[in-house]
Amino acid sequence: MIWIVMIALIDILSACAVCYGDPDEPAVKAVQAGIWVLLGVIMFVLSSIGLFMYNLAKKSQES
Repeated sequence: MIWIVMIALIDILSACAVCYGDPDEPAVKAVQAGIWVLLGVIMFVLSSIGLFMYNLAKKSQES
């Protein structure tokens, strides 16, 4: 029964305007830029944690 309703309303249930729309639309470009910024933040945080652990290991070997 649910499948029949979904097939009947396929136009309403399709993807949002950002996913379904024009790839050159400003909203799509803004979402892509946001994804790149968040990936940069994640890489910065993970690199900082790795550098901190490296420094701890280096200092523990010196003493």
